[in-house]
Amino acid sequence: MPRPKGSKNKKSIQNVSQVEEKIAAQLEAKKALETEQAEILAAIEGQKQLLKANKKAIRAADKALVELEAKKAEAAAIADAAAQKVEIEKVVTKLVSSGRSADEILEMLKK
Repeated sequence: MPRPKGSKNKKSIQNVSQVEEKIAAQLEAKKALETEQAEILAAIEGQKQLLKANKKAIRAADKALVELEAKKAEAAAIADAAAQKVEIEKVVTKLVSSGRSADEILEMLKK
């Protein structure tokens, strides 16, 4: 079989309008991707702001929690002191009613 004339690597001639259509399609695809990228970046920025606000709220809650725990410890110390005072008063009253002297009562309280 004879070989056809011409090169096998001969480039086909494309119509200018076809090339323009392909360029337009690529430009539209590029614009769509750029728009999607901008939307994603805006969403990320919004999430960053939300995260920042959330971290700030957590720090404020931690600070308030520390303050409340300090107040709780202070109140517990005051309650313990009051309970000890009441207990000591009961013991002193009991010892006084039993006829003990002040020196004896002090000596017993030191123990």
